[in-house]
Amino acid sequence: MSSEATATSTTPGVDQITADLKGTSLGGDGSQTNGATSINTNVSSADNPSDPEGSLQTPTSAAPSAANQPHSASLYVGELDPSVTEAMLFELFSQIGQVASIRVCRDAVTRRSLGYAYVNYNNIADGERALEELNYTLIKNRPCRIMWSQRDPALRKTGQGNVFIKNLDTAIDNKALHDTFAAFGNILSCKVAQDDQGNSKGYGFVHYETAEAASNAIKHVNGMLLNEKKVFVGHHIPKKDRQSKFEEMKANFTNVYVKNVQADVTDDEFRALFEKYGEITSASLARDPESGKSRGFGFVNFVNHEHAAAAVDALNDSEFKGQSLYVGRAQKKHEREEELRKQYEAARLEKASKYQGVNLYVKNLDDEVDDDKLREIFSPYGTITSAKVMRDSLSDSAESSEKEKNKENAKDSDKDGERDSSEDGKEKDSSKSDKRAGKSKGFGFVCFSSPDEATKAVTEMSGRMVHGKPLYVALAQKKDVRKSQVSIKFSFPLHSF
Repeated sequence: MSSEATATSTTPGVDQITADLKGTSLGGDGSQTNGATSINTNVSSADNPSDPEGSLQTPTSAAPSAANQPHSASLYVGELDPSVTEAMLFELFSQIGQVASIRVCRDAVTRRSLGYAYVNYNNIADGERALEELNYTLIKNRPCRIMWSQRDPALRKTGQGNVFIKNLDTAIDNKALHDTFAAFGNILSCKVAQDDQGNSKGYGFVHYETAEAASNAIKHVNGMLLNEKKVFVGHHIPKKDRQSKFEEMKANFTNVYVKNVQADVTDDEFRALFEKYGEITSASLARDPESGKSRGFGFVNFVNHEHAAAAVDALNDSEFKGQSLYVGRAQKKHEREEELRKQYEAARLEKASKYQGVNLYVKNLDDEVDDDKLREIFSPYGTITSAKVMRDSLSDSAESSEKEKNKENAKDSDKDGERDSSEDGKEKDSSKSDKRAGKSKGFGFVCFSSPDEATKAVTEMSGRMVHGKPLYVALAQKKDVRKSQVSIKFSFPLHSF
């Protein structure tokens, strides 16, 4: 950060921070880092000589300005544990003032908490106090995140005042990020992105009330050290704009990924293979750091896109030293994972739609019913494409113990002479076939060629006695659909009349 940079904000606090930040870096404990003093971002009264009693408040989001004053004192409370209920929130928020209403938002089907709630006070002053005193309070061992409820989505969608921060240290949570950026203006929302296990993903967002406050934060913090890591701070770009930019980048790629390369191919041979298609800035094969052997793939970067595209068209699926090469546009890991996920999802949906209305679920089957018998039972009602009785799979340990037991039995029988060798062999063969098949689980699936045939089979076979047991027959459903239906069935209490 340039030493000539000065704050242009009319806020005196920002001017003071600008003066303090000259030649310093954020984070740490006041030690020297690359010649710059690190500022300890952990708020503590003991570190502030002007506040020995600890009377100063940790920076928090102030109430909205008069122009954006909410019509009601409604607060958004996020990052909640799924087990948090309205009663728990009422116990906490009623300590501030009279609570008008509380609602934990839940899934319409499963009634499971979505992890956020709305708390409404009767007056704005109580809302302001709750925001200042309860923000990041632990609820079920998780710090809650409180902000004013924005009923109008226009402010969120425009992205004005929204700042994106990346390369964050994993130790920085919502509160630490809030405390660091609160000095530059009124914060509407502050969040560090987390994975399913609650670990930081290394980036976050701070939404200021004004664009001027966002610009001040970017100017003073971008490139600074936060907990010994240099952070990037910039204006948030909406996903739609990022996607269009990404598509443009894909259409003009210059970096090429190559795999299935023979292990004995040298870097010079690898480079010469691609140089005929245009000027290259770099070409390298990935090698094992210890042995130095080629790992069978590499990257080639061209000066312009046309040459890269020509190399991909000419060399993909071509033979090079006895190997069929794969040559394509180089992708980042997250992009490859996203493409694989989309392919898997498309294949899953295609498979589900293919068997929609024709696949039957049959349960309460007798142990004697196998695949052929199941097909025979349902064959009068149409053309069956598949019939399968589900069976237990034996573990390797169970199989090995059974083999040892058979060996011991065979030895005992040989010694005692109680069994004929041919009969013993037959029993072993039947035992092996039984192990391969496994014990029936009592249910299976029958797939017909058309929905009409499946419907007819359900009508005729449901409740019919087979081997002394009444069959249950219905259209097969996906696991998540069955779960949601069961949840709905048992979510409403039964009333006695």
